[in-house]
Amino acid sequence: MVGGSSPSRPAIHADGTMIEKIKRYLRETQAELAKVTWPTKEELIGSTIVTILVSMALGLFIFVVDMGLSQAMRVILGF
Repeated sequence: MVGGSSPSRPAIHADGTMIEKIKRYLRETQAELAKVTWPTKEELIGSTIVTILVSMALGLFIFVVDMGLSQAMRVILGF
């Protein structure tokens, strides 16, 4: 090969081949997921209800502010 570079290859280090790295990654991922504390059904339902209520309250707040500003603009502009 004259003046060219060698084709790209996945990096293989002293600690093993690409397949071994993938296997290690999957083992480590499984170990980390085993450490996760998943919410109970009751916690999940409670969090969902809070999320829905906060979203509704925020939507209502934005609606009220929008209506107030719209009315103020009508008064200011004389529409």
